[in-house]
Amino acid sequence: MKIATHKGIFHADEVTAIALLKVFTDDEIEVSRVAHDTKDFSSFDMVIDIGKKFDGVKLFDHHQYKGGKSSAGLIWDYIDVQEDYPKISKLIKIIDDNDTGVAKAEPFEYSSLLKCYNHKDIHDEAQEKQFDKAVKFAQTILISMAEAQEALEEAKEIVANSFLFDRNPAILELEQFTPHWTTYINGALTPHIKAVVWEDEIDNNYKVKIPPKKLGSFELNGKSLPQDDSMEFVHSAGFFAIAKDEETMKSYLKKVV
Repeated sequence: MKIATHKGIFHADEVTAIALLKVFTDDEIEVSRVAHDTKDFSSFDMVIDIGKKFDGVKLFDHHQYKGGKSSAGLIWDYIDVQEDYPKISKLIKIIDDNDTGVAKAEPFEYSSLLKCYNHKDIHDEAQEKQFDKAVKFAQTILISMAEAQEALEEAKEIVANSFLFDRNPAILELEQFTPHWTTYINGALTPHIKAVVWEDEIDNNYKVKIPPKKLGSFELNGKSLPQDDSMEFVHSAGFFAIAKDEETMKSYLKKVV
């Protein structure tokens, strides 16, 4: 897919628009940065943030779109996977608001960081390499967010297939480990679960964590795990511990939960 965008200084909107196409389509993307006064775009499959026209198919100059969206927002609509990736949708909304003057980007926000990739002389040949670096940075962010969202969906299935540990209704054993279990197991959603256990087949041991009171909180929804000589490791904060085997974990948790 041959894409045209503008030369000179670049911003988060067109950089992210191109990164979105690279991440969420199967097309091989070839980008040309052309002068703002370019009139003929017949050789391009898509025109982004330039051209003074918008049709939602080939032409994506958001300056001609009356809806408060940047070129990133227009391309996100074009790809049409918003419902599958709500956190990316939030990021795109921030970019839209920054670019259309609804909200100024803070110094360390995504849009401000991408702007830092511009060369000190935007007319220097090095500016093109900086643009490519900015697109790769945006791709890294988007891929990470997409994979995290997909992992959340997988975690939901894992939690649904989990079972009681040692027949204790307050302890859940994960079918397999997922770092996202706290999204679905926490004091707000499952107040009766006071500990979560899983077998680590790679390390050949059993691990336990106390769920948080609410997602993202450091406050525990259960008693702190005490130090015990039978355990291989107990975190000083009392939220995590490791036992050499299942029987050791059962004996340890009978004292705690």
